[in-house]
Amino acid sequence: MNPEAIVNLGGDRFGLLNAPDVHAEDRVCLLLLNAGFIHRSGPFRLHVRLARRLAQAGIASFRFDAPGIGDALARSDRPLLETMRADMDVLERKHGLRRFVVGGLCSAADLGWQLALTDPRVIGVISIDGLARTGCWYRWARLRRLLAKPPRAWLASLLRRTRRRASPAMSADELRDWPEQGIERVQIGGLVQRGVALLFVFTGGAGYFLHPRQFGETDRAASKAESVQFDHWPQCDHTFFKETDRRKLIEHLAQWMTRRFAP
Repeated sequence: MNPEAIVNLGGDRFGLLNAPDVHAEDRVCLLLLNAGFIHRSGPFRLHVRLARRLAQAGIASFRFDAPGIGDALARSDRPLLETMRADMDVLERKHGLRRFVVGGLCSAADLGWQLALTDPRVIGVISIDGLARTGCWYRWARLRRLLAKPPRAWLASLLRRTRRRASPAMSADELRDWPEQGIERVQIGGLVQRGVALLFVFTGGAGYFLHPRQFGETDRAASKAESVQFDHWPQCDHTFFKETDRRKLIEHLAQWMTRRFAP
């Protein structure tokens, strides 16, 4: 098989499959989902570089656009989850791929989570700046940040909060496709019990995640499972603008994929 092949998904949709010449029946494919409305190449070609790095390790990957994004110009009335599962069917039928890792950055993390809950072919999830709740550790971190500033900054912060009360901004829970609070603990427990490998990375660009203990507060006992890995990188921005940060992320993801799924 060509190391990088075009796969027709039907209509005007297609994707690029990086599939090393590995014939193991249980080989794994990473589905690189769109981060918001960014083209399938990913922010700063992150997906392209990650796909080629994984190919060196003998791991397949597939980068493609959801309907209405990038090169997939036509929108679809079909539910997005149903579309993604149909795309997985195409990869299984045409290329024999039956085990998938899904996810990515921001909205891709949310969609990957939902796919994992609904499709047993998903055996791994990558969640970058995904779901987290703003509980007591978040409030503690905000207080520490405020106290570290000079008194003049306290007044400015108080004025900003007063303006927000007059015109409240939407929270991450409202902007993102997250379950009702508390449901995520049941969901992650089910994924852990099913043996799904979970990688969570939170950056400094996730304004709702300020303290590493928020992860345990959100997911409770399941956060300590052997199949769960958590990393907090407050020095990185949300889209990994710095080249050094992108290299760090690519290598981190490649090592995790290799350790968990290499043939």
